[in-house]
Amino acid sequence: MRQVAAYVMRRVAAFGVTLVLVTAVTFLVLQVIPGDPAQIVLGPDAEPAAVERLRAQLGLDRPAAVQYLAWLGSALRGDLGTSLHYGRPVAELLAGHLPVTLALTALAAALTVALGLPLGLLAAACARRPADTGILAAAQLGLALPSFWLGLLLILLFGLRLRWLPASGFPGWEAGAGAALGALLLPAAALGLARAAVVLRLTRSSLLEALAQDYVRTARAKGLRESAVMFKHAARNALAPVVTALGLQIGLLLAGSIVVEKVFSLPGLGQLTLWAISYRDLPLVQGAVVFIAAAVMVVNLAVDLAYAGLDPRIRYGA
Repeated sequence: MRQVAAYVMRRVAAFGVTLVLVTAVTFLVLQVIPGDPAQIVLGPDAEPAAVERLRAQLGLDRPAAVQYLAWLGSALRGDLGTSLHYGRPVAELLAGHLPVTLALTALAAALTVALGLPLGLLAAACARRPADTGILAAAQLGLALPSFWLGLLLILLFGLRLRWLPASGFPGWEAGAGAALGALLLPAAALGLARAAVVLRLTRSSLLEALAQDYVRTARAKGLRESAVMFKHAARNALAPVVTALGLQIGLLLAGSIVVEKVFSLPGLGQLTLWAISYRDLPLVQGAVVFIAAAVMVVNLAVDLAYAGLDPRIRYGA
């Protein structure tokens, strides 16, 4: 238990340092982007005196380092600031847009697991046969298509031609879970198919590697059925790297939702972040980046712990 606690503490410390670095880099990037936030808020026809007053009111006339440290101090107290464009607390805006992004990511992750794992196992079971070739070809196609391009194809086919699902937009949760989830199916497919292809290929290669080990040959020599050899002996050891990949894919799903939400006009964190960047809304951009980075790191920590549980050879001392 001491090793586990020490390991978790080290990861939490790394978590905090990484978050600070992420916010610092985000702040630096926004500083070099052309455009004055005060001018953007007041409009191009605003008088220079009014712009200067707003800059002083927002603290934009202070040195960049002072602005960043002031924001960081407030964030450590749980205050992410107030949006320059919306005039509302950043935490409130993030909470309002978060459910759509979480639902989209969860659907895409479910699709990734539901397609990637079974097809990877099937491809390994049928290695170097026509079924394996067909599955690998489909996976290669999924990897080759960018999510935004796949999203446009899905809109054209299922949204405009067949009219099975909404082409874009979100009816709101008040319209019912069925209508809301129906609007998220196409974007979840656009987001999850490429990730499923990655999991599929890794599952296949990991399982084939496990099936070539001595303990599998011993199990077969004892007369065990092939299904028992594959799922009871080989699959457990093959799952450890796959679990790690799944954690990384979930992080990519969350980050990739920015583009997909734009394509499908979904009111999630991605759409909100793009608006914030276009208006140079520094508190809102940093709040969104902090949340996304924190979510990805929490998933990665959970994956590391699960990896050690699946593979007894892994030790927390590392």
